[in-house]
Amino acid sequence: MPRMRIALTGATGFVGRPVCRLLSERGHEVSVLARNPNRLENAEVSRVVAGDLFNKMALAELVSGADAVLHLAGAIKARGREGFFAINRDGTVNLVKAALEGGVKRFVHVSSLAAREPHLSAYGASKQAAEQAVAAAERKALIVRPPVVYGPGDEATLPLLRELMRSVAIIPGNSDQRFSLIHVDDLAAVLCDAVESERTGLVEVDDLSGGHGWDDLFAITRHVFGVPKNSIFVPFAFASLAGMIVDTWAAVSGHAQMISQGKMRELYHPDWVVTGENWPRPNPIVLSQGLPATIRWYQEQGKLPRKDAEDRSERHD
Repeated sequence: MPRMRIALTGATGFVGRPVCRLLSERGHEVSVLARNPNRLENAEVSRVVAGDLFNKMALAELVSGADAVLHLAGAIKARGREGFFAINRDGTVNLVKAALEGGVKRFVHVSSLAAREPHLSAYGASKQAAEQAVAAAERKALIVRPPVVYGPGDEATLPLLRELMRSVAIIPGNSDQRFSLIHVDDLAAVLCDAVESERTGLVEVDDLSGGHGWDDLFAITRHVFGVPKNSIFVPFAFASLAGMIVDTWAAVSGHAQMISQGKMRELYHPDWVVTGENWPRPNPIVLSQGLPATIRWYQEQGKLPRKDAEDRSERHD
């Protein structure tokens, strides 16, 4: 693959870090946008541009001379609907405009599977609005919708992993739900491939498993770690009430929270399995490998308890 000059947003995030590393390993020249450049001191990048999605001069500098833009930055929590739309839609619009004015020929926008169901949450609605803005302005754009992304270093999925490591897992969701997952390293590889490709339109990506259920997660952790022994699924009414209380606190305190009524509606949606062509690739990271490895990483960091059950992950299929 010829060396490319790639403008990247979201390089300091959970997905952005491995994407940035892999792009550099593939020999590409990577310029990144960062509100705090000090967070990229050890990153293998060619250039760091100080600024955000609302700094027009910084955006123009970021995309100058770029062959492609990979837009990862976005808000996963905000103080209400306006906060989500400001970052996810308006920030994306600003970047698209800068890319067009800078003559960039390739634009890859990383969205979310939540955009498929915009009625559930302000987050999902804002991600769909960003997709629409990209599609309307950029004919050579590719929109990538990942599902839940897991792996070492993700604080968003850590509460779920804690429940999986308890004797009794308390799950905010329904027992018959189906959902897709993808390991962060797998997603990073897909996104790097996407930038290098000429594919356009919209694609939903996952681990190529066809989806998972809660019993799949329980079976893997029981096999490897011996837990959970049992599970309890929280009724939606209780979860919705919790979300309403957190929403009220966020409005009063002015601090954005991950939990909200919208997030609870997302968590209880029955079908989050990707559809369409997906992104074919050899040797995707399957859940029976990725989940135990992620849990072990958190155990080493002291964020999850160690279990005495025999480790049989290599024999699990």
